[in-house]
Amino acid sequence: MRLLVILTLMCLGIATSVGYAGDIVGGKDSPLVSRFAGSQLDGFQEIGFGQGEFYLPDATAPAKELQSDKTITVEGRVTRLLYLVQKGKTPLEVHRNFEMALKSAGVTLKTSVNGKGARWVPNKHWRDNFTEMRFQNVWAADVSPFWQDGFYLYGVLNRGGKLLHISVLTAQNFQESKDQQAAVAVQIIEPVEMPTGQVTVNADAMNQALSTEGRIALYGLFFDTGKAVIKPESKSQLDEMARMLKDNPVLKVYIVGHTDSQGLLDGNITLSRARAQAVVDALVKTYKLDVKHLAAAGVASYAPIASNASEAGRAKNRRVELVLQ
Repeated sequence: MRLLVILTLMCLGIATSVGYAGDIVGGKDSPLVSRFAGSQLDGFQEIGFGQGEFYLPDATAPAKELQSDKTITVEGRVTRLLYLVQKGKTPLEVHRNFEMALKSAGVTLKTSVNGKGARWVPNKHWRDNFTEMRFQNVWAADVSPFWQDGFYLYGVLNRGGKLLHISVLTAQNFQESKDQQAAVAVQIIEPVEMPTGQVTVNADAMNQALSTEGRIALYGLFFDTGKAVIKPESKSQLDEMARMLKDNPVLKVYIVGHTDSQGLLDGNITLSRARAQAVVDALVKTYKLDVKHLAAAGVASYAPIASNASEAGRAKNRRVELVLQ
């Protein structure tokens, strides 16, 4: 019967511990949304920078048409929680409480639907909050969020111009006994800047890229937000840039600064140019390169290589490029 419990919760799209004496070890509530009163935390996952999907059915559509595969994928800091609700509380009661609480907190609901009567369509477009989530070596299933006539809501919260995404899936969990108990799966994705510059481009790769493409984007040069002072952790990338230029003494390059689209354009032009000049100054002063072979330019957000609509795209756009003159 232990397997029955696991499979039942896997159908909610999560994997979980078995045995409900207390909250899962290491788990904690999110400060953004509390648990339903009397619930037990039975599954928990935090990812510093990850990805998750949110389901977007038309809340006005008939139940039989809720099998729409419309989803959105969001990146950021991911928190996932599974709660078991005290016996006697129905999924509808739990769902309505979350719905009211989130609205009161300023969350704009994008959808809030009842899956009763919806067809079960087990394909990749129906992944719920906990696909591929794992606790104690049990992997999640890939199923409809409307298993057992579940309720689902998804909304966003504007925090300083950035959107926080949250979904809540509530469904009936059938355990070993005849008693029934509601289960709640919560997914929260908060906007955070993705750490970049964790890979240094070596001199040979830079030389090859300049020969074939005429340019290469570098992410190993670090600056504080809004500043043009090169941080110490940029040294390894500067070392490789200097080595490549010394190995090719006749080479002339532009050092071009790029920003994302956040902030004022004029300010970003000034900032991107100042950062490029800081790189030139470092190569000349520290590595004794010929300033005549280097020129700084800043183009702010005029030449993106990804969409500025997501943090992942903005992280790609914040870069310094070497461009062959």
